[in-house]
Amino acid sequence: MWNGSPGGSALSSVKSSQGFSLLEVLVAFVVMGLVIGTLLQLYGTAMRSVALADEMSYALLAAESQLARVGRDIKVEKGSESGSIESSDYRWSIDMAPVELMEEQESFSLSVEPFKVVVTIEWESDGKERSYTLTSIRFGERK
Repeated sequence: MWNGSPGGSALSSVKSSQGFSLLEVLVAFVVMGLVIGTLLQLYGTAMRSVALADEMSYALLAAESQLARVGRDIKVEKGSESGSIESSDYRWSIDMAPVELMEEQESFSLSVEPFKVVVTIEWESDGKERSYTLTSIRFGERK
């Protein structure tokens, strides 16, 4: 629509097509920086979680392996044993203690005695001490 002044509408269309102002460009960069920063932080957190899950999986396998040795390589009796896993920073310990039975169960004439076996795997990760524990019951000779 023409308002009677020469070039009135043409002048307004020229002003609007000149591009973005400096302020608009700066705001766009700030928003883009925040989005990229958030995405990188999420990615870093996810990678740390994956690394910890991998460490925990290894600790579980190591604990199961040590538990399998009890009764085969390690005699089931009251006491403790410990050591480290070759070519890794993981340490293991095995603690065994007789299970307290109720009086009625004590009267059974069994040649075996139940022991509580606790296997603990420890390691350091990201400057923190971490551990994984498995507990089981094994039978040893009654003394």
